Amino acid sequence: MRWMCAFSLLGFPALAPAADEPMPAGVRSPVEPGDSLRHFELHPDARIELVAVEPQVVDPVAMAFDEAGRLWVVEMSDYPNGPAEGEPPKSRIKVLRDRDGDGFFETATLFAEQLLFCNGLLPYRGGVIVTLSGQIAYLKDVDGDDRSDLFETWFTGFAEENPQLRANHPTLGRDGWVYVSNGLRGGKVIAAKEQWKAGAEPVDISRSDFRFHPETGACEAITGTGQFGLSFDDFGNRFACSNRNPCMHVVLEQRDVAWNPLVRIAELRHDVSPAGELSRVYSITQAWTTSTLHAGQFTAACGVTIYRGDGLPSEFYGNSFTCEPTGSLVHRDVLIPDGATFKSHYGRPEVEFLASRDSWFRPVGLAHGPDGALYVCDMYRAVIEHPQFMPEELKNRPDLNLGNDCGRIYRITARGDSAPARSAFLAHLASEELVPLLAHPNVWQRETAARLLGERGNRNVVPQLKQLTTQGEPRTRTAALWLLQRFGAIDDGVREAILSSSEPSVIAQLLLADGSALSQDDRWRARIKPLAATDDGALAFRLALFAASLTDDDLRSEILQTLSGGMSDDRWLREAILIAAHDQPGRILPVLFDAADAEQAAPRGEMIRRLAEQIGQRNQPDELAAALALLDPESSVFDGLSLLQGLGDGLRRTGRTLPQLAEQSPADVKAAIADIFTAAAQTALAVEADPAQRAAGLEFLRHAPSGIAEESFRKLALEEPYVPLRQNAIEFWAAGNAPATAETLLADFSRQTPAIRSTILTALSQNRGLTATLVDALEAKQIAVSELSPIQQRQLQSHNDPGLKTRIGQLLANSGAADRKQVIEQYQPALTLPSDPLRGRAVFQKNCITCHRIGNLGVNVAPDIADSRTKTPEALLTDILDPNRAIDNNYFSYTVLLDDGRVLTGIIAADTGTSITLRQPEDKTTTLLKDEIEEMKSDGVSLMPAGLEKNISVQEMADLISFIKNWRYLDGAVPLKTGP
Repeated sequence: MRWMCAFSLLGFPALAPAADEPMPAGVRSPVEPGDSLRHFELHPDARIELVAVEPQVVDPVAMAFDEAGRLWVVEMSDYPNGPAEGEPPKSRIKVLRDRDGDGFFETATLFAEQLLFCNGLLPYRGGVIVTLSGQIAYLKDVDGDDRSDLFETWFTGFAEENPQLRANHPTLGRDGWVYVSNGLRGGKVIAAKEQWKAGAEPVDISRSDFRFHPETGACEAITGTGQFGLSFDDFGNRFACSNRNPCMHVVLEQRDVAWNPLVRIAELRHDVSPAGELSRVYSITQAWTTSTLHAGQFTAACGVTIYRGDGLPSEFYGNSFTCEPTGSLVHRDVLIPDGATFKSHYGRPEVEFLASRDSWFRPVGLAHGPDGALYVCDMYRAVIEHPQFMPEELKNRPDLNLGNDCGRIYRITARGDSAPARSAFLAHLASEELVPLLAHPNVWQRETAARLLGERGNRNVVPQLKQLTTQGEPRTRTAALWLLQRFGAIDDGVREAILSSSEPSVIAQLLLADGSALSQDDRWRARIKPLAATDDGALAFRLALFAASLTDDDLRSEILQTLSGGMSDDRWLREAILIAAHDQPGRILPVLFDAADAEQAAPRGEMIRRLAEQIGQRNQPDELAAALALLDPESSVFDGLSLLQGLGDGLRRTGRTLPQLAEQSPADVKAAIADIFTAAAQTALAVEADPAQRAAGLEFLRHAPSGIAEESFRKLALEEPYVPLRQNAIEFWAAGNAPATAETLLADFSRQTPAIRSTILTALSQNRGLTATLVDALEAKQIAVSELSPIQQRQLQSHNDPGLKTRIGQLLANSGAADRKQVIEQYQPALTLPSDPLRGRAVFQKNCITCHRIGNLGVNVAPDIADSRTKTPEALLTDILDPNRAIDNNYFSYTVLLDDGRVLTGIIAADTGTSITLRQPEDKTTTLLKDEIEEMKSDGVSLMPAGLEKNISVQEMADLISFIKNWRYLDGAVPLKTGP
């Protein structure tokens, strides 16, 4: 039976108090709108109420209030698979009105329909900017009948591979540009509006987000990638999210990095909230994930919003809120400034801001309202996951569309509020009346006023705006400043007022909004220079990036030298300094060598190395000589090592080496370099030294003369007890491509731990000069082919020696055991027999729970098998009957003989250098000192034995496979598929 959500609204109250009695967890059928509030657990200082329900609103994914107080809603009724062949698109845009002012939007008008996969909108100039299938469009009601008469395609080329992963969330920035989240699939975007086409070039937004100017059509790729969500804070910091990343701050823009093509920066964003396996959510319904490893974590984070309204208590201002629809909850984090970015902590320990026991509650979007409240879009449906990411057996299930006629929107305000706030809407206000609203405590009032002022372009308000830049809160001054920037009206009076203030946040905004003018005027450059002594991390970061634009080399050096002199542990400030150093990295190095703060030795060393790397890449004799002159005997050995490491890395890119540079240097410099090579070798080999310093010394030896390097690499690769250092030594030693190295590494291979074995195999498979020795060992069965990872196999198969490539192909083709092939053939009927997952659960309990875990059954000693979404029944059958066919290196069985005569078998879960932890069936763990181990040897097979078929019939195998594929549906929340 198909559940229907078209409940009657007769007599439906706008407000419904939460019931005192708890509701049962995991509600599995739709709940009437009036009862839905009883299922929520909400922060005790807040209250929640319904403001719109089906049929007025269905499948809402995005919403926004316009200046008249109308609530615009995107209904993505194409979800999840889109229209059937021959059917029109199903997305719609509706306009909702609260005509009687009771807080409930009882009137819905269909503004536009037959849109394909529409997912976002932004009110603009009386219409809306809309993101939909592969494009950005502008829709407007021209004749006043509440229906769209105008449809203009502004941009096309956004990827359309997946309905759930498309460009979304058009958001107006304070600079007048519209920012758009990528959706993860990218595209090559080009202007389609007639006035913007001339000279337009496609913009590749792979791994980037997108922005455009709605008046000029200018557009560009920007730092990304956001999946579904985009938000700003009061100072223009941009935040995004993706499934496993609930709140990411874009710290560096691509245009910032462009100042210096020589600097390598690994990441431009920062996870403000814990992400991936570090994230935690606390659902109160029976939410399931495709893998047990993701249970209790973010798996569908979306709609991130930095709350800046005044409808909730003041402690919520500036917090991040992120929807997690699979867990039926909205998560809250408290953001704390941390240098150039932020850190966070959960709003409440182990309790969500908003969670529902109704598993159909699917929050996907959030918005600020004119009343300062936080509004929540609830798609309200049985299944929220897209079929592309589901197990194969779920992709065409009937429940995918359950709830496609449902939808709810909620308002969340402070608990003390007794009635919805009656907000003054802005549509009919004169421009002079809008300016004071830039100081309003609710961001919707501030940003809507700013948008209208920008659209109108009325310069009569410039004196009012200038006045606001000199008084009030920093956010007010910032809002006024950016409007002046858009009007081209920042003058010396504004600059003087801001630079004379003690507000670092506003000064930082001036550097952003007016940087070009400031950098070209001696008066203002002189005023900015002393600011580099600031202890405000955000301002220091902005000053460094401002310095990147300066053509006055002396001033730029002085600013960067001052910022570097108080070397910070803020890595983002260091990145900004490295960017700004571009054509004069050598002018900052002396300051770092003069700094003697032992607590900042690590960040200082990193800065020295990376600046020196730029010098090496530039390969200018004068710069190289000046850098080498810093090798003063009074300086820290590790500062000198960092310097030479960086120079060596940079020179390598030009085809030169550090020993070559040393030979061309004065005798004293040459001697200093030799001393540092010797000191690095001694440090790398010193067991009692700090591991980080040992690692730095070892890495530096890659630039050493071959004699010093070979001796150190060999000793550490064969004898070092500290595993990470030993792995590095193996990698560096193998890079020399000497066949004798491979022979030595393989001589005692069977007695090595999984981590070391994996490192050896990787080193031999990726260094072409060693591959032949590895293939010899594989053919001699010294190493089992099954021990090679898929990546290592691909590396071997890519070898360019035809004869060797043929031998590798034969090895990989013949790696399966003949008897296992016969057993697999005998069990093929299990793939077609009718099956029962409940019987299969009993088979699993009897035979598998000592090593495997599915749901709440068993333990995860062996690899996780609960994530069966991409595993076909055929693959599962092979894995069960031939467990040694492909083994993760971490799951090889080891036999350990102890000095007291005991023999233990298990997998090595940890190796600290002095001890190992053996993990055995039934999740038993034993930690052994290496001193008590007489012999340890890999058995070359999986901990899971072959021959399981002796205990499992063909019918039981069919049931077991059905259980592995269907375990997550046995609670009845999702219809069960039985049979083959």
